[in-house]
Amino acid sequence: MAGKVKTWVWVVVGIVVVGVLFVIAGAAAGVYFISRNLETRTVTHADAATEFDAVRARFADQKPLIELDERGELLRSNTDRPAPPDARRPETLYVMAFDPDDGGLVKMSIPFWLLRFKSKDPTINFGRDAMSLDELKLTVEDLERFGPTLVLDQRNRGGDRILVWTQ
Repeated sequence: MAGKVKTWVWVVVGIVVVGVLFVIAGAAAGVYFISRNLETRTVTHADAATEFDAVRARFADQKPLIELDERGELLRSNTDRPAPPDARRPETLYVMAFDPDDGGLVKMSIPFWLLRFKSKDPTINFGRDAMSLDELKLTVEDLERFGPTLVLDQRNRGGDRILVWTQ
């Protein structure tokens, strides 16, 4: 009888150890993902403007899919515009945000597979605020239909700026 209890204990200990290893592996994967897809640095106002202008120049003739007011409230969603006939599916959603108070520039890339994976109600974090795609009247399918496009170019009264685009 002592042998059966001992075997059972080892099985439970083995399961617990494997569970802990899975948790550690998940945490390591999360840290790796964030380190590869998030960049933060301090820049001058002029340097930030140059970076925003360089990205915005790629979409010079495009109206953003989402327009927000100075407080970040949804003004309109321009998803009724015609999609380009040769649009390829975007692979990544990019977010670039600048806070002039501390000079912080944040660049984040989100792979589209992750947006599709969390297609129930994905959210985009705009600094201190987060909005779901539903609140923005936008879906992952809309983003895919338009291909590489300008999603949002927003500035508020305090000088904060957010640019979101797909590629």
